[in-house]
Amino acid sequence: MAYLRIKDPKQLAQISLTGLTEESLALIHRHKELLLSLVDEIVEELYDELYRVDHLKKIIDDHSSLERLKAAQRHYLEQVFSPVIDDTYTHNRFLIGKAHSKIGLDLPWYISTNRRFCQIISRLLGNLLPGDEALRLLDAIEATLNFDMQMTVEAYNEVELDKALYPLRYEFRHLEKKSGLTHDDFDILDSYSGLLTFRLNEVIERYKIVLLKRVPQDSMKFMESFIPYIKNFLKQFFYEKMYRDEAACYRIIRDWTRSINDHHVNDHLLTSLVDTMNEVLRDVFQEKMQRNEKGVSLFLTSFERYSRFILSILKEFLKPYRFLHTYSFLNIYSYEISTFDFGKLTWIDEKASKLLENRGVSASDSVGKRCYEVFYDRVLPCIGCPAKVTNINESVLTTRESEAESSYYKTWRFKQSRLAELDHFLLVSQDITEDAKVIFDTVESLLDLAEYRDDDTGQHVDRIGVLAVKLAELAGCDEKFIQDIGVAAKFHDIGKVGIPDSILNKPGKLSSEEWESMKKHVQIGHQILSKLELPVIQMAASIAKTHHERWDGTGYPNQLKEKEIPLEGRIVSIVDVFDALLSKRAYKEPFAPEKVKEIIVEGKGSHFDPELTDLFLSMWDEFLDMQREKTDRSQFV
Repeated sequence: MAYLRIKDPKQLAQISLTGLTEESLALIHRHKELLLSLVDEIVEELYDELYRVDHLKKIIDDHSSLERLKAAQRHYLEQVFSPVIDDTYTHNRFLIGKAHSKIGLDLPWYISTNRRFCQIISRLLGNLLPGDEALRLLDAIEATLNFDMQMTVEAYNEVELDKALYPLRYEFRHLEKKSGLTHDDFDILDSYSGLLTFRLNEVIERYKIVLLKRVPQDSMKFMESFIPYIKNFLKQFFYEKMYRDEAACYRIIRDWTRSINDHHVNDHLLTSLVDTMNEVLRDVFQEKMQRNEKGVSLFLTSFERYSRFILSILKEFLKPYRFLHTYSFLNIYSYEISTFDFGKLTWIDEKASKLLENRGVSASDSVGKRCYEVFYDRVLPCIGCPAKVTNINESVLTTRESEAESSYYKTWRFKQSRLAELDHFLLVSQDITEDAKVIFDTVESLLDLAEYRDDDTGQHVDRIGVLAVKLAELAGCDEKFIQDIGVAAKFHDIGKVGIPDSILNKPGKLSSEEWESMKKHVQIGHQILSKLELPVIQMAASIAKTHHERWDGTGYPNQLKEKEIPLEGRIVSIVDVFDALLSKRAYKEPFAPEKVKEIIVEGKGSHFDPELTDLFLSMWDEFLDMQREKTDRSQFV
């Protein structure tokens, strides 16, 4: 008897890779009775383990029950232990994969479960059969399970591809199920769509009368535009049977969301608009038709289910906007961008409109342009754009430079429903300019104090900022990093405010005790800066702590080595030594440039990052000119 009955060349090629043969299947059949006697024990052991895993237990309970799942697995193992590999067998494996994928059991779960089957079977067979026979039988079973796995992986891949191509389909199905909407409802709407449009004028007239009695006075302006719109909408919507086109419905509901939000339509009024339509429709149809006509009653029920479905989506879409409106007293503004046409503004709130108008920019003209162009005067998306990060709780600090002053905005992506974020992101920015200025003023006051106590500090920190920027540019760092290090590097020695004057300005060599005290300036600087929230100041804290670490791990305070030292610390380490050696200090005269170059070359790979050192030395003359220019200029300030 032939157990391998596949004719498809593609599947035969897959079978050959798994090691599945007519002989291996015959071997399984020879031990069929023994294997079938083990089915209950194998299934009980495996699924008792799975049920102890919380997220798997939830999936099992949500979609079936443990006993039903065990029964299904017993049936599966019975097929594996008496296998006839034909088209029906492969099709069943494919269906198993689709079912698992749809309920949330991912591919790694299926593979690990498959391997666990093999481990349990191996242990049991080892106790019942001679070693060689048990191994040969286990190899045959593994070949069968591997073939099953190939079929199942194809099913998983098909489901995932389908989700990627049609994400709306899966989201809409989920919401339809929650609303009680079924395919039968769509068929009923098809049958009665002509009757609805035939009676539409009468429905809308009565709808207007009822609404005007119920709607608050402050919503009358909205109603003037809403009534004619809803009439045209319903006519076209049911003429074209648009409820069958999920993508079109999605776009319509998104447009409604922005309009509802802009007109300040609250949830109570929104629900009233839907409920009143259902009520009026029912009254009109029941007056005109026989009350006992079953079809009309079914149509009214289906229409109500569909309208409730639309209302549920609208409310999901509106949640984040409602939340932002509640906190409108905060110094925040929000805007929505397209992800398909990245950064294109599709909606701006009132505060954002006022912000742009204060800058002399028309808010209405800004919709359709790029958010980074409109708000931050950039030609490319902002570094670290929160719309591109995976963690939507992460914020990014963006600086807007103008001739008058710099402004600082902390921006993050606002959480929406999965359906809402299929093609748009809602971004929220908080103007923290005043907070940033307080932080900078505080830190710069400490820098002024350090400069007052050490005549060299003021000139030195300005040079370090310029030199660090140039080395960061040479190293190919990104724009944000370069921008930040120019500010952050200036605070590298701010911890010297905590060092006694007797040590800080001592003309001679420091004693070992004095040197240990001097080294504490890195920790003092880090403690001062690390408590301040701005990212640029956080970089300054990192530089303060690490610019005396050495590439070979012999530096201080933590003996970090190589790339354990953050890049900003490695950059400032080089330019700090370079400038310090070229400068006059209380304890020394300036070194000659040739001597400084020799010291830096000697420090490559021991004191300094070798790659950064090579870059620095490759532009030695340019760095030397910059240092001299800044030194000469400072003498005339």
